[in-house]
Amino acid sequence: MNLFELVVEKSKLHHNFRAVMGMDCPEEVISIKESLKKEREILQSWCENFPDRDNKLVKEFQTTFNSSFWEIYLYKLFTDYGFKFNWDYSSPDFYVNLEGIEFIVEATTANKADDEKPNEWDKEEPLANVLNRDAYLNYQNNMNEANRYSMIRLSNSILSKHKKYKDSYSRLDHVKNKPFIVAIAPFEQPFFYYQYNRPIMALLYDIYVNEELYYKNPNKYSFPPTEYLNSIEKDNGSEIPLGFFNNDSMKEISAIIFSPLATWSKTKIYNDSTMHMLNFLTNDGTKVMIEKESIEDGLFIFHNPYAKYPLDKSLFRKGRICQVYLEDSSISENKNITYSKLENGKYLILEFNEKHLFSRNSISFSFDK
Repeated sequence: MNLFELVVEKSKLHHNFRAVMGMDCPEEVISIKESLKKEREILQSWCENFPDRDNKLVKEFQTTFNSSFWEIYLYKLFTDYGFKFNWDYSSPDFYVNLEGIEFIVEATTANKADDEKPNEWDKEEPLANVLNRDAYLNYQNNMNEANRYSMIRLSNSILSKHKKYKDSYSRLDHVKNKPFIVAIAPFEQPFFYYQYNRPIMALLYDIYVNEELYYKNPNKYSFPPTEYLNSIEKDNGSEIPLGFFNNDSMKEISAIIFSPLATWSKTKIYNDSTMHMLNFLTNDGTKVMIEKESIEDGLFIFHNPYAKYPLDKSLFRKGRICQVYLEDSSISENKNITYSKLENGKYLILEFNEKHLFSRNSISFSFDK
């Protein structure tokens, strides 16, 4: 399949697709067009041996973009991690195997509601334009509202896949008795890529890190305080209870794969001459480093302690993935973890090898080979 050979009329193309095709880029900006061409070739190479089982992937990539890009990214990640694929079944999205351990992955995205604006890259909306410093300051001053909205959109997608599993997937013989993982990427609003794990942690474990309070009161807090919200309110007044993984109500979902950084920038990391200024979480705090980004940078695996079929942590215990789970003790002898003690006496564990990417800076460095 050719992702970039048009199969729909130009008026139906997604704005992100138009951007990566360079359709709205001035002809005289040759360097940008050349970079985009190389990046398109890289993404196309990721699709090698990736079957378009329902013959819709190319059309959806060109017209909706984000969900298809996320699936392609996951396929590339799983391939690089040595997973084997079983394509004998039309659904769910991935039936994978590593060293005899089989599990199922269903991909989804969190998107804005159809009647809401702006979209995630709306350059015509001042408060969505990533090049507008006032837009970022507005985001920083209203992080709690942005995170609330993210929780709402993430919950919609997760609840939908949970229902799909119970109503349909659970009856499929190849799905039965295997870990079922929902892989979700957020694209619901401008600056979605800055959310790190704040909304998803609150949604799954009811642990919310209040960065807005920290930024507005730097003399009062040495670090962002942790809060237990219990629930959030939607615009219509209804409430969403938080802590999906704090009881067995979602025992059918073994884990959540999540990344707010699986964007087009991932294609740029295969340019051997480019280094990026990256912000990492380490066991010694946050650090800014200049280095190459990896395909898994920014990725989380959130484990459900009540899962009927738990996901084996060893499957993703490599690279720079961060695995999050609850333990009765801090297991402090493990140097690859950072942890927080919760009100219920349990420990929230973040396990990663040396460092985990939480955001990119807008600066990159190119060096001649």
